[in-house]
Amino acid sequence: MSDVKIYHNPECGTSRNTLALIQNAGIEPDVILYLEHPPTPTELKEMIQAAGLTVQAAIRTNVDRKSTRLNSSHSM
Repeated sequence: MSDVKIYHNPECGTSRNTLALIQNAGIEPDVILYLEHPPTPTELKEMIQAAGLTVQAAIRTNVDRKSTRLNSSHSM
């Protein structure tokens, strides 16, 4: 088991590039295919808190937030 974990989507270029950067640094991360094995709400909360982010800061900026049902009233 690695100390590094990546939630990966092999169809996403950014995800592939990030995985390659990690591997090129000599690290073999635990790869979780998040579309097949999504994190639980508790895991998401823990990851966002550990990163020191808000929910809004953690989500992609090119995603319509209305479609995610998130607004400024959601916090962790």
